[in-house]
Amino acid sequence: MINKPKQELLARLKKIQESLNKTKDIEMKKLAAFGDEISSAFEKALSAIDAKTNVFTELKNQRAKLKKWRLNWLKSFFPINFRYLLSMPFIYGMIIPGVFFHICLEIYHRVAFRFYGIPRVRARDYFVYDRHLLPYLNWIEKVNCVYCSYFNNLLRFATEVAGRTERYWCPIKYAHRMQKTHSQYNKFVDYLDAPHFREKWKELRNFSDIREEENNKNCDFTPKK
Repeated sequence: MINKPKQELLARLKKIQESLNKTKDIEMKKLAAFGDEISSAFEKALSAIDAKTNVFTELKNQRAKLKKWRLNWLKSFFPINFRYLLSMPFIYGMIIPGVFFHICLEIYHRVAFRFYGIPRVRARDYFVYDRHLLPYLNWIEKVNCVYCSYFNNLLRFATEVAGRTERYWCPIKYAHRMQKTHSQYNKFVDYLDAPHFREKWKELRNFSDIREEENNKNCDFTPKK
């Protein structure tokens, strides 16, 4: 049998062991909790770094977009490079001879056509301006469209005036084939058609076909039922 002192010693050792076990469990729990806190704090720190990085990246992107928008706005407001700037006097300087030519052409057109009995060319059929209304053009492009339309329409108008004049005075086709011709050229007398030249010339001076064509155009503007 185990004597009493030994029993007391074993009981004390058992208590010490239980106390150590409890202490060990508590410390392990504290360590686990401390580890969780460290992990949570580390994750928060990483999230904060990511958030700052994202913010800085977004701010950088926004600055780049703003800079690009300002550059595009500046280009849309004043879209002229150095070469265009140098060529402007030569381009816009043509307005002086162009307007002078237009005035002289109109004097001839309105005076001579009345004498010859040639139907006058309707300016509204040639001077059309609508490209400057397009919303995707900037203000300089719109100005250029009006200027370009005026000159090209003026030349088309002048070509028709010259074509009707040529029909009245010399309606003979060339011996060589013409790539680009005015609206009256195909009605002219063939180059070697001498037997019928005078007769066809007299018919071509009638201009009844042009008058009929213009009347039909006017009828096209009547509202359809």
